Amino acid sequence: MLVNRWEKPLILERDGLRVTITSTEEGVNWLAHEPGQANQAWQHAWQTCRAVHEGRLPAEEARSAVLLAAANRRH
Repeated sequence: MLVNRWEKPLILERDGLRVTITSTEEGVNWLAHEPGQANQAWQHAWQTCRAVHEGRLPAEEARSAVLLAAANRRH
C-alpha cells in the first residue's frame, strides 16, 4: 500500500492526549474518529485526503487540510 508521508508530522494535543499524524492515511484514520464530521473544515480535510490518496494532489495538501480541521474541531 502506498503511504503518503509528510515532511513534518502534525502533533495534536487535547486533554492531555498527544496524537502524532505523519501521513495522509493516518490523517484519514484520525478524521474518521473525530466528532463534528458535518463541520466544513472536516469535510474539506476528508475530501483532500481522499484526493491525495488517489494521486490527484500532493501529500502536503492533506497535511494542511487536517491541520485546519484540527484547529476547527469542537472540544
